[in-house]
Amino acid sequence: MKKLVLIVGICCFIFACANSPKKNYFYLTPNLTTESQSKSEINELIGIGPVEIAEYLSRSQIIDNQTDNSLNLSENAYWAEPLDKSIARVIALNLTQSNSARSFVNFPWRSDSKPRHSIRVRVDNLSRTDNKASINATWELVDNDTKTNIVRRNFIRTIGSDSGARGLAKAYSRLLADLASEMDKELNEVR
Repeated sequence: MKKLVLIVGICCFIFACANSPKKNYFYLTPNLTTESQSKSEINELIGIGPVEIAEYLSRSQIIDNQTDNSLNLSENAYWAEPLDKSIARVIALNLTQSNSARSFVNFPWRSDSKPRHSIRVRVDNLSRTDNKASINATWELVDNDTKTNIVRRNFIRTIGSDSGARGLAKAYSRLLADLASEMDKELNEVR
């Protein structure tokens, strides 16, 4: 009798696993242009981070919609990497796209590769409501030698977004490209 119960239990477990919905993973992408850039020697090292995100964004499941102070989690849609690391990666790639002489190191950096300047980012809101994606972030350009802020800005933007997790990932990627464009202007000023 015990063996029969065990066999039935194992069969139920296998059946449940076989019928589990497939998980879908999404990631943020840089704004890659089709223009070819000439190769240039890297002459500027910039730090990215720390990147802080609101606690409600620190989850692997994608928050599909945010309305009336409630969060709706997408079914079977997950971020392929932690969102804070993804934001840092995409910002660095966008900034490299605009100037290939830059190289980036993520926070925390080693003492032997300390960058002169770094960019700190805090994302207080990253959401989509009614097919509009928005970001509310604060970013700082810091001189690490003097430990002073060169510039500190709020970045608030809303753009249209397609539905679904794929549309959300594309919209967030566009918002981060706009944020990197603003950062790029300030980086060009401090050279």
